[in-house]
Amino acid sequence: MRFWKSARRSRQRSRLLAVLCTTTLVAAVAVAPGPAAAAQTVLSSDFESGSYAPWGARGDVTLAIAPEGHDSDNSLSITGRTANWQGPATSATALFTPGTRYSVSAWVKLPAGTEGTAGVHFTVESTPADGGDNTYTWIGDSVSAGADEWVRIGGDYTLPTGLSAATLYVEAEGTTPFLLDDVLVTAPDGGTGPAPGTVVVDTDFEDGLDGWGPRDGGPGAPSVTLTDVAHGGEAAALVSDRVNQGAGLGRDVTGLVEPGVTYEFSAWLRFAEGQPTDEVWLSLASTSGGSQSFATLAQFTTVTNTGWTQVTARFTVPAAESAYLYVETRWQGADVPGNTSDFLADDIVVRVPEPPVVEDLTGIHETTDFPVGVAIDGRETEGAAAQLLTRHFNQITAENHMKPEAWYDDEGAFRPHDQALTLMDFARDNDLKVYGHVLVWHSQTPAWFFQDAAGQPLGTSAADQQVLRERLRTHIFAVARSLSERYGAFGSATNPLNAFDAVNEVVSDSGEYTDGLRRSEWYRILGESFIDLTFEYADEAFNDVYAVDGTDPVTLFINDYNTEQSGKQARYRALVERLIARGVPVDGVGHQFHVSLATPVSSLEAALDAFTDLPVTQAVTELDVTTGTPVTQANLIEQGYYYRDAFRIFREHTDDLLAVTVWGLTDGRSWRSGNGAPLLFDDSLRAKPAYYGAVDGELPARLRTATVFAGDVPLTAAAPTDLTWRKLPLHPVEEAARFQLRWAPDHLTAYVTVTDATVSADDRVEFVLNGETYRVRRDGTGDVPAVAAARDGGYHLVAHLPLTEATRGDTLSLDVRVTDDGTTSGWNTPGAVGTLTLVEELSYLEVRRAPSAPVVDGTVDTVWAQASTVTTAKQVSGTDGAVAQVRTLWRDQTLYVLAEVTDPEVDVSGSDPWTQDSVEIYVDAGNAKNGSFRYDDTQIRINADNVVSFGTGDEGFQAGRLTSAAVRTATGYTVEAAISLLEYGGIDTFHGLDFQVNDASGGTRTSIRNWAEQEGVGYQSTARWGVGRLVEGSTVEVTLTRVARWNSDSGGGYCATVTATNTGDKPVAWTAIVDLEGDIYTAWNFTRERQDDGSYRISGVDWNRTLKPGASTHSVGYCANL
Repeated sequence: MRFWKSARRSRQRSRLLAVLCTTTLVAAVAVAPGPAAAAQTVLSSDFESGSYAPWGARGDVTLAIAPEGHDSDNSLSITGRTANWQGPATSATALFTPGTRYSVSAWVKLPAGTEGTAGVHFTVESTPADGGDNTYTWIGDSVSAGADEWVRIGGDYTLPTGLSAATLYVEAEGTTPFLLDDVLVTAPDGGTGPAPGTVVVDTDFEDGLDGWGPRDGGPGAPSVTLTDVAHGGEAAALVSDRVNQGAGLGRDVTGLVEPGVTYEFSAWLRFAEGQPTDEVWLSLASTSGGSQSFATLAQFTTVTNTGWTQVTARFTVPAAESAYLYVETRWQGADVPGNTSDFLADDIVVRVPEPPVVEDLTGIHETTDFPVGVAIDGRETEGAAAQLLTRHFNQITAENHMKPEAWYDDEGAFRPHDQALTLMDFARDNDLKVYGHVLVWHSQTPAWFFQDAAGQPLGTSAADQQVLRERLRTHIFAVARSLSERYGAFGSATNPLNAFDAVNEVVSDSGEYTDGLRRSEWYRILGESFIDLTFEYADEAFNDVYAVDGTDPVTLFINDYNTEQSGKQARYRALVERLIARGVPVDGVGHQFHVSLATPVSSLEAALDAFTDLPVTQAVTELDVTTGTPVTQANLIEQGYYYRDAFRIFREHTDDLLAVTVWGLTDGRSWRSGNGAPLLFDDSLRAKPAYYGAVDGELPARLRTATVFAGDVPLTAAAPTDLTWRKLPLHPVEEAARFQLRWAPDHLTAYVTVTDATVSADDRVEFVLNGETYRVRRDGTGDVPAVAAARDGGYHLVAHLPLTEATRGDTLSLDVRVTDDGTTSGWNTPGAVGTLTLVEELSYLEVRRAPSAPVVDGTVDTVWAQASTVTTAKQVSGTDGAVAQVRTLWRDQTLYVLAEVTDPEVDVSGSDPWTQDSVEIYVDAGNAKNGSFRYDDTQIRINADNVVSFGTGDEGFQAGRLTSAAVRTATGYTVEAAISLLEYGGIDTFHGLDFQVNDASGGTRTSIRNWAEQEGVGYQSTARWGVGRLVEGSTVEVTLTRVARWNSDSGGGYCATVTATNTGDKPVAWTAIVDLEGDIYTAWNFTRERQDDGSYRISGVDWNRTLKPGASTHSVGYCANL
């Protein structure tokens, strides 16, 4: 089971919170079986046909038909599991109609000969369409399964509506393999509950409040009156005299709404003119068994004080005796009043939503001159999903069922997978092309490919190499022969296959090898030659032996991910150049482009440009764009702009592209859905803003928001190059400029860097702050104090914009507009403004390079003496909790963390990992500050006994980046960790960081202390994590020798020499971190820089900066007063 944290606690009483835009308060699980009424079968999987459709793999696991059934011959075997959440999965939105109760059951056991038992159960992962965390709902209890007998799992389940994705899967404790059989999903014969479209609340306030009234947030109720400032008609509700954020507008909906039914809420909201804005929350209070619970149903981030905004949300009603629906503003912490501005509401409707239909929209492929493909399996070849597919795409790719292992049965006999044939049939019958994926890959390849007859690994002898060459050729020819026999020769009208990824992911993720290649089993045995052989065999099979005479109908690709990153891109190009130079028949270069909103869209163009001068075509092969989690409406709109800009780039490269393939039809079918709604359509088959971006259609106004940290940069000549502006990513102003901000009580400091190589009279930057416009010209003159300077390709400036008594928590409105020779570009959509939130000062540290890597064993190596130290001093919750002194180092692409926790009572008895004494390490490699979690962001939790767990994201990927240790100490415990920075590391790079200590007692968490983020939401957002900069450490050994000492009434002083010695075998520019006691009043022949922890970084001057091997400095020293 995945675990997640509650977002907040009650102000006055226990508040059961699950932040759910139709989400965590699912009220969908009942462990008892459903009523014995007539039922219709929705899904029945007995695996007797040899197919396991519609089930697919969740995680990197192997699914296969096993000859051991429950009441029959076969079952589904699940092996290769590395985490508890990995198992068979299928789309829940394809199975379930929201609001209908289903009975879900199956039989499971462990494979014969497996020792022990493991708990197994169904789970549904749900992704809210309008924001909020993914939720994980068990269906029934976990049932202990062993190898001796089959046991039944399951229960009743009701799917909420308002989801962008939902997945039904089976998981088991640990990594134990298991068998699954006789899966049965049934629904009542005939629906129950209100019909779609049923309206239960419809209030326009024209005839009074209609049951709506003041909601008391604890200290007192607000006033609710009618006002003539209305959205429609002549009246709306005005909520005023609010004493805290919970004072709002509410209505008792007991008897109007039914448990288990999903409803859609819509309303028009605004804040009173000129009053501060904030998030508006929709919440539900329910009572059951005398206990009151509260749930946040939706968080609306776009409500303004200048006009009306329509908000919508879907929610499922829990089983309860009473229900009270209300609108409030954002909760900001215990005893914090929060936003108390007057707000208005109008035209409130609560209804049962209509069922989804395929929308009558322009097909995506109709808007491009290259084919647009989609990765699918058999589930998308029937029903509404197939209608959606054929409307928008004219090419398909088998997501899994043309990978090497899919062509073989459990005994290793070749046979085409029925799913592959289903897709080929579908393509042939619907005039679609097929892009095959993949002939050779390091993953999902049968182990026996690399073993001898005795099951032992093949070696590198000439004989063993020949065995693997023959298997490679046999595999490729078997694939080509089987498809040509069934569909005709390649290039014929009846065979839809026109391209194939010949090799996949052969380039290393790091530069540790001179040839830049991944060390796979293919590489271990055959070296780089396996790539050449793959293309040669594939060209012979697909474009000669089994092709229409005289044609080369199948374009053969090399394919890889992260090609938008410069390091891997360079290794990729170097490989392609070598292949071309050797005459290898490589036709095309594939770019997967699994990216996120934090990936510069310009890097996609750079990746395509990097290969345009080579004699190859290109393809975008696996496109998706994650928003991060939790998914917000603002990020879904931003995703639309990302897809717009990406497809504009692709259209500009039409002559270079064979095709663009999106890696999945709907969000819930994406392997990256847990990282935030990555695709063009949601699970209701509705177009997202991403679709409208892809077709270059009209998009909603961007909902720009930014967090502004406290701070100031004086307006000196050095202001535009101040280090402050490198600590955080810059906000884009289209392609014209980027900017960053800091705030002080009386002014906002703005830094803007403009790309504009040509000087013109109207070059300027405009700041629209809280409705006032301030202009600064290119030379720094203008309406506010500013300094400007030229830079390569443009100019940059720093301006101070006026504020009045600004305080932390305030919100401001802002747009930044840049004019260049008559053309104006803005941060926001024209006519809109963004929202700034003023927060604390940015936590910052410098991480020093380690001369050698620490041994990760929980003990404090001597190398840690060179590290700087920070403290988890910010009390996030509780009082007087455990504190950690945290040291950091780096080397190569690895971050090292040592946390020494002072805790007199170490307790790891809690059932949830965050309720155990533990250290959490947050790493945003590359410092994207995306807010929502990217795939590369990680939340690592290590308890006092080195039990590791993770927050949001791919657990296997995060675990692969980590080495950890923990030891108990006399004063608490120590945690040590090594964490890969992927390829984001290196000298002078910046990374988002935070360190958290969970303190527990009696199995309950009693305190949280952090270094940086102090609101307790770091597990949801990276926006307020601190920042670490990778800097040089000591490159030499330094000896300080006192040569004089004197005493005086004021304390005396001393003088000392500094001897730096290069103990290495290469010349170095020497630098060192040292402690220099006292107040230095004179120093000679070295430079010094005071560090945040009081130490000094010292370096040589011009004449002694470089030391040869074995050399030492001389005539270096200082004097200090004590």
